[in-house]
Amino acid sequence: MAEDRVCQEDLSRSAFIRNLEDPHFKMHFRMDKATFEILVRVVANERLRTGKLQRNRSDVGEATLMGLWMIFNKDTFRSVGLNFEHDKKTIHHHYCVLLDVLCGVGKYYIKWPNARQRQATELFYRRNFGFPGVAGVIDGTLVRTTAPAEQTQRYVDKNHDYSINVMIVDDLLGPNQHLIGDGGYTCTKKMLVRYMNNGHMAASHRLFNFKLSQCRATIERTSVLKGGNIPGKIGNLGERCRKRSRLHIGNVPIFKTQERTNSLFKSRMARTEKLFCKSIIQTNKHIATFAVLHNFILLNGEEQDGISLEAEMMPEVNVHERILAEQEEGYAKRHRIRIQLTEEYEGQ
Repeated sequence: MAEDRVCQEDLSRSAFIRNLEDPHFKMHFRMDKATFEILVRVVANERLRTGKLQRNRSDVGEATLMGLWMIFNKDTFRSVGLNFEHDKKTIHHHYCVLLDVLCGVGKYYIKWPNARQRQATELFYRRNFGFPGVAGVIDGTLVRTTAPAEQTQRYVDKNHDYSINVMIVDDLLGPNQHLIGDGGYTCTKKMLVRYMNNGHMAASHRLFNFKLSQCRATIERTSVLKGGNIPGKIGNLGERCRKRSRLHIGNVPIFKTQERTNSLFKSRMARTEKLFCKSIIQTNKHIATFAVLHNFILLNGEEQDGISLEAEMMPEVNVHERILAEQEEGYAKRHRIRIQLTEEYEGQ
């Protein structure tokens, strides 16, 4: 055994966990030790800013570990308390504080992609799949919850269980750009879906559906880059990682492999298997925290490059008329792209 290895007998349980080194630390906390130390500094600064660190009774690093253990594992507060030698009330307190802190710093790690990033995404889909104007792909995943205290019937899903539908978006829109979705979405000028197969589809319709399905598959076959550091900031990924697809899960940058995005997100955040929250506000806070952590790990603690999310006043419009107009424009746009793809295919 190496001399610099810390023996468990010489330390308390909590100190032993804190002194774990990679890869053992990463196995339990889904991030390497260096990223964790950055997270501790971010949490400490946010707690100081919000006045939640007036009396430092507990070490911020140890308190962060307690909260992360609850997020990344399926243990109860009581069992986590045994590991960290605290009662379940203390574990629950630090867990709630971590949720509030990570939601508070979310604006630095969840951002809209800027114009250059959207252009790089559009170029990627055009070069690899031949589909023009794609700003990203949209999909959803269900996060099970306990029955909410209010309006319970609104949260019953197709499996007759209670859940929240979390939308996963690969990048966002610019002028003359659109998202790619499945048949569950309405075709509009900003959202293109495939043609329904009525048994009499022409070759051009089948070609359109094939190209669109290739684009949609990226969101179902994406995962993080295994090993190594992300070179530079997120805005540089388009130039530095030309052979990899720079995608976003809710503006989270990831790279294409054969794993599924939804499975990655849920397997990393074990708590998403089922959230035991009666309050929808608390449920949303948990999901927001998981998204921030997911981004933070992939960014290795660096702030994301992009456009900050700011609340904007939505103009008052007639929703029904707007939907009908968007549908007509969507059908016309889909028709134009279908003709364009057919001409390009026949010209090859």
